[in-house]
Amino acid sequence: MSLSFKNYLNTLRIDKSKSLLDNSDIQLVDIAGMVGYEDQSYFTKVFKKLTGISPGKYRERRGRIQNFKEEKSKK
Repeated sequence: MSLSFKNYLNTLRIDKSKSLLDNSDIQLVDIAGMVGYEDQSYFTKVFKKLTGISPGKYRERRGRIQNFKEEKSKK
């Protein structure tokens, strides 16, 4: 396995949170708790590290991260 347990767990949590962000209007603080983070700011930090975008921006774009990365590189 190429991932540490911590990285694997964070990946699973962020994947679940992406699904919740795409398909619900649940508040970010509640999603953070639902996927196992006690602190919303730490959840946001991990989410941004793994996806390149904050959870709020992800929700605004409904998961279209690729478009965000392309827009960012054009600037």
